[in-house]
Amino acid sequence: MKSKKYVYAGITVAVAAIIIVIIQFNIIPVRDQNHQEPRQVAYLDFSYEEGNSDLKSALSLHQINMSNPLKFITPTTISQYCNFLTDPKKQALVTYCTSAELKDKQGFLGNINMVGSTDAPGLVIVAIQSNPMLTNYKEVKTVFETVINSTVCQCWDKEKPRNYPTLSVMVDALRDFHINGKKPDSTTHTTPLGNKHFEIELTTNESGYLWKLLVAK
Repeated sequence: MKSKKYVYAGITVAVAAIIIVIIQFNIIPVRDQNHQEPRQVAYLDFSYEEGNSDLKSALSLHQINMSNPLKFITPTTISQYCNFLTDPKKQALVTYCTSAELKDKQGFLGNINMVGSTDAPGLVIVAIQSNPMLTNYKEVKTVFETVINSTVCQCWDKEKPRNYPTLSVMVDALRDFHINGKKPDSTTHTTPLGNKHFEIELTTNESGYLWKLLVAK
């Protein structure tokens, strides 16, 4: 009976989940001495349980609810629900995945996914859909700032990546660049912060705009 409930829950999440395709972001590979090809990713310094629990607690302070994450551990379910990377070699390194929904008072916001090995995540993926009027723009910034503070560091004021005084200013710059440009996709490109790096992507789609935040080692 438990397994049936798990399958039905996975289907429910999949229906509400935002479709995410990651093309450019690079998961840094670790090479061993006997192989020239990457054998694994550089894993983040927290477990799935720690990462999801910290994010759930931090987001609740902003009246944003994060569901308990579903766990996907088989090749079939990972291929169906966690197939985010366009590079087959990088996608093949994903052997474990968690997925959680975000909601605020207005309803569904997006998803937080963590992918990697059974030991630790190698990539955190946040995806939030905005309508053409960007009515949830404040919530996008709040979620992104919370995720960076929880999974990267609380060191933005000290490091000021790319000379942006705050994350909010960086997001504003990406928004303005994207809206004034002619391409469907815009990105901050990979940005070092602390001992990790992140990237923010903005894509125009049929529903408005899809925001993505990617965090890796």
